[in-house]
Amino acid sequence: MSGFGQVIVSGISTGCLYAILLLGVLLVYQVSKSVNFSYGQIAMVAGLGSWYLYSTVRVPIWLALLLGVAVAVAINSAIDRFAIRLIPDGRPGLDLVVTLGLFLVLAAGMQQIVDPNSHTFVALGADTFKRFGGVIISVNDGIIVGIAVITVTVTKLLLAKTSLGTSLRACAEDAGIAASAGINVRRLRTGTWAVAGLLAAFVGYLVGSRLSVDTTYMTPILVKVFIAGMIGGLNRFGPPLVVAVLLGVYESLAVFLLGANAGTPAVFLLIIVALAVMPRRLVDERSEVRA
Repeated sequence: MSGFGQVIVSGISTGCLYAILLLGVLLVYQVSKSVNFSYGQIAMVAGLGSWYLYSTVRVPIWLALLLGVAVAVAINSAIDRFAIRLIPDGRPGLDLVVTLGLFLVLAAGMQQIVDPNSHTFVALGADTFKRFGGVIISVNDGIIVGIAVITVTVTKLLLAKTSLGTSLRACAEDAGIAASAGINVRRLRTGTWAVAGLLAAFVGYLVGSRLSVDTTYMTPILVKVFIAGMIGGLNRFGPPLVVAVLLGVYESLAVFLLGANAGTPAVFLLIIVALAVMPRRLVDERSEVRA
């Protein structure tokens, strides 16, 4: 029973990581109606870049982490300002092409600046454990769950209870009407992409502390995040975040029951089933945001 409990705890922690990154995807998608496939590389730049700063340049770790966050925020904001906004109206799917290109550019750039190898990242509590009954929980697990709860709760309250949230919802519904009502849509978009960059940096650090950092370490994470978004609906808030957490539990159970190599195939099997069961909603959702 303790083994099963350990699997559930591990799955919830992993799912919360997915949920934090997915929150950034949802905010960007709903405000700017764009999908950013380079989003995982924003997290990679923060993680690998900060490792390079504190291990090679010998910058203090705390300063390296802060600089990594700043770079992630700046790059993500720049992608919106200098790439996404330049895409002409009536060109559906071009945002996917542009951000996939940026994915490759960021990967190649970091390989040149740092190297293509994997490196051990700062632990961030992954090496400190507490036992509760038969379940071992790391400080890193607690940090992940805490950040997930705080970011989701704050975002939900901001959207529901503040004038800023009202403006964001108006932009999500129709940016043209929001602009005609006096809302500074461009500033809101820039702020949203900046917040998404901040969330990406957090996830990049937390994933790196569990595994290692290189130019591709965030790619499998982003794929699973988009799977959760597709199943839950990118135009929603709560359901896709719940799906993200459940996806982490599902993946953890698959590894526990079927072996270490079963996690990723089990996730892709899930998306095949999801596409077979609800293809019309997924297609209609993409058409609605491009209408």
